[in-house]
Amino acid sequence: MIYYDYNRFKIDILELADKCTVFKPDTLLAIARGGMTVGHALSMALNIRNLQSLRCESYDHAQQREAVSIFGECDFTYSNRVLIVDDIVDSGKTLNALIPILQQRHPHVSFASASIFTKQTALIQPDFSLHEATDWIDFFWERDFLKTDSL
Repeated sequence: MIYYDYNRFKIDILELADKCTVFKPDTLLAIARGGMTVGHALSMALNIRNLQSLRCESYDHAQQREAVSIFGECDFTYSNRVLIVDDIVDSGKTLNALIPILQQRHPHVSFASASIFTKQTALIQPDFSLHEATDWIDFFWERDFLKTDSL
C-alpha cells in the first residue's frame, strides 16, 4: 500500500493542470468521491468555475463490482470542452461506461479525461495522467479524515 499525502497532491495538481491545458476545458466533471478532491483542486489551478459532479461506483470498499452505477445529471448547456476528472483509473470500468453515455446525451460537447493515477491494465486510459498505480493507493482524503474510536 502506498500513502499519497497532501504535499505530493499539491505538486501533482499543478503538473496535471499544466498537462490538461492543451485540451482547453471550460468545464470540469468530477467523479464522486475521489474525483471531487482532484476536481476542486484542478478547478482552482485551471481557474475554471464550472465544476460539476456525478457519482459513479464500481467498488464496494475494496471489492470491484460487476457493473458500474451512475447517479446524477449534469448541465452542459454552456459547455464545449468537458474534462472528466478522477483520482485513479483502476479497472477503467467507470470511464468506459460513462463516456459513451455522456457523448450520447451531449453530442455538442468534446470530452477528455484526467486522473492522477492509472493502471496499465485499465479498459480505457485517461487522456491525461501522471503516475502508474502498481499498488493500492491510500489517498490522504480517504485516510486523514476518518473518525476513529480514539477521537
